[in-house]
Amino acid sequence: MPALRNTEIKRPGTMVYAAAALSLVAGLIHAWAMPEHYREWWGYGAFFVVVASAQVFLSDALLYRPRRRLFVVGVMGNLVVISLYVVTRTVGVPFFGPHAGEVEEMGLIDLLSIVVELALVITLVGLLRVRLATRPTM
Repeated sequence: MPALRNTEIKRPGTMVYAAAALSLVAGLIHAWAMPEHYREWWGYGAFFVVVASAQVFLSDALLYRPRRRLFVVGVMGNLVVISLYVVTRTVGVPFFGPHAGEVEEMGLIDLLSIVVELALVITLVGLLRVRLATRPTM
């Protein structure tokens, strides 16, 4: 299996712009939801600040420095957020805070966030596949 290289795309294409837009939307949704979670417990609010900041940063980085490693980090990070969402809606809030163990309700904005994040993951995986397909073979 070839090593993961930190290759840079010279001119961002439609898929890079789509990924950046999706990441920005996901980050803005988390920023919008942050105050409500902060009122529940500072740790939940801090988590939303970190997620929102990371997604907005990813959006910016995709536009200015689109690289394979960034695509991989974006996929992994968003899969962690999606997985945590699924756990909090099925098993309960893990580990910490006043709602640990409680199953959260699903909301419309939650579902929108998950759909956007899934679309982002699919787009980033598509970018990885394009880059793998166009990389010269030895």
